[in-house]
Amino acid sequence: MLKTLKGIWLGLLLICLASALLLYSDLDRRQGSARRSAARALPRLAVMQWSSTDLLDHTVQGMVEGLRLQGFEHGRSADIRFLNASGDNTTGNMMARDLADGQYQMILTASTLALQAVAKANAQRRVVHLFGAVTDPYGAGVGITGPGAGQHPAHLVGIGTFQPVERAIRLARQIHPDLKRLGTVWNPGESNSEACLKKARATCKELGIDLIEANAGSTSEVPEAVRSVLARGVEAFWVGGDIVAIASMSAIVSAAHGAKVPMFTNDPSDAARGALFGVGASYTQVGAAVGEMAGKILKGAKPNSFGVENLVPEVLAVNERVAKDLDAWTLPEDVLAQARASSRPLAAAPVPSHPWKIRVVRFNDAQFSAETFRGILDGLKKQDLQDGRDFDLRCLNAQGDMTTLTSIMTSIQAEVPDLVFAISTPALQAALRQLGRLPIVFSSVGDGVGSGAGTSETDHLPNVTGITTRSPFEAMARLIKQSVPGVRSVGTLFTPSEINSELYRKWFADALQKEGLELVAVPVNASAETSEGMIALLRSPIQVVGQIADNATRPGFSQIARRARDVQLPVFCFDTSEMADGATLALARDYYETGVEAAAVGVRVLRGASPKDIPFSNTRTETLAINPDLLRQYGITLTPENRAKAKAMPPPKS
Repeated sequence: MLKTLKGIWLGLLLICLASALLLYSDLDRRQGSARRSAARALPRLAVMQWSSTDLLDHTVQGMVEGLRLQGFEHGRSADIRFLNASGDNTTGNMMARDLADGQYQMILTASTLALQAVAKANAQRRVVHLFGAVTDPYGAGVGITGPGAGQHPAHLVGIGTFQPVERAIRLARQIHPDLKRLGTVWNPGESNSEACLKKARATCKELGIDLIEANAGSTSEVPEAVRSVLARGVEAFWVGGDIVAIASMSAIVSAAHGAKVPMFTNDPSDAARGALFGVGASYTQVGAAVGEMAGKILKGAKPNSFGVENLVPEVLAVNERVAKDLDAWTLPEDVLAQARASSRPLAAAPVPSHPWKIRVVRFNDAQFSAETFRGILDGLKKQDLQDGRDFDLRCLNAQGDMTTLTSIMTSIQAEVPDLVFAISTPALQAALRQLGRLPIVFSSVGDGVGSGAGTSETDHLPNVTGITTRSPFEAMARLIKQSVPGVRSVGTLFTPSEINSELYRKWFADALQKEGLELVAVPVNASAETSEGMIALLRSPIQVVGQIADNATRPGFSQIARRARDVQLPVFCFDTSEMADGATLALARDYYETGVEAAAVGVRVLRGASPKDIPFSNTRTETLAINPDLLRQYGITLTPENRAKAKAMPPPKS
């Protein structure tokens, strides 16, 4: 009997041990399943903006911060997808249809066009929809009839921000009491733009100002529309809340400056781009209010318990440098005081729970690389981030050596930083090879697609985005055709082993061909071959050297300029730093501002945006630098428009 009981207890013990073993072995699977279930339980949100402008970027940043303050932080307590239509109607409508299929708990949109696209796609009201950065929601045609809680569809609510159009025009009259003719360009296809125009017409009529208008339905139509307005003798130029005009701001600023006509806008950030002043809303605060409303709805509040209010937290920014060039537009002290009073940070930036680990990789010490790095540092400060408190940044420089670059990437991979900035094409390519899925933001790269980061600007590797600096080849080709007498052929050196150099050679050749000109290109494999390459190039019947920018020819540019000067040929280039080495003219991207733009993208990634949802974009900057003495020596005459925007540089080094 005792023996039988011992056998039973032994059997029970073995069964218990086996059960415990099975339970333990299944622990990882069950914990993983629990983690996946928890991830699925996070509210799924989508944030869509129509294009990449400061106004909409600030709105989205505010939305993310407002959600965070309500307890919904991307990756921790919310699953947020960020989308950008890059100003393309087809892309925007396709994104809207995808968002409205019911897979998201809530959609947040920035801009009137994004509101309209999603509202149309979401006609069956499957998803709660909140909006911001909308000038006139009542006139957007989405069923909103007024500001009350019962005056909008039950699933659709948000915040309107009617641009302070009247305030801007009255401020212009205050600065220049004799203002009689005001110009503007607008897109009739945007209801928000039409609403601003109606207010501008009424204000101008009251003040006795003639409003001279021209239509532009796309960014390609803006330059001609602006020229037509300027030709009609306007004394100032105004840009309201028009998406097409905002996306073409650099072209408008350039044309207005060329005509010596001041311009003002309803976006404070435009003052930094050359507007005399910008008066408008703090869209970071607007976005934060939308995000706060979204958080409350996620917690249980009903969308139809909120009204559609008009929120305009006003900010005024001025450009005193522009004012100094305009005798009749002296900024009064009270206007300057208003600008100083509103120059505080637009909204408190979210502080990370721990300092973000940021690494910057430079391939060499070229000036463009140094300027880009300086722009990144200042760009982080402009995003209200402080070194030591918010981030830990280290810059690593390969000094032009590929072996060193490989070692740098190996050490970065081991550190697992929160973000890597890659400056230049070689740095980006090394990062793509070695950094796996680490978040990468590139800058000062000629072509992100050609470098292997994707198949298009919107279809790219999920962990990579950035700012390209494709040179203004079309503008340079036109400039050469207009200014160099008897030009037929343009010469350049290029480096076949550099992807960006090969692409630049092709793009420049295509641009010149459109102007009826030929590109003669001679290959070099290293900086040491620059002088010999120029000897070969100068045997060709060229009338000007148009040197593309690449890593091999930059160090030897002084040899290019000297050889060309010996045979009395002008040298045009795409890098302003080469003016000091003897270039006649440079039409270049501003690499400092490129760094600032890259920093803004990087901060979006650090704060939760996915790189895959941020399209590659080419920098909006452009600088024309000249050596007046060499222009006269070679008989080169610039058009009045180019002369107006050109910056005279110091004579070349002896």
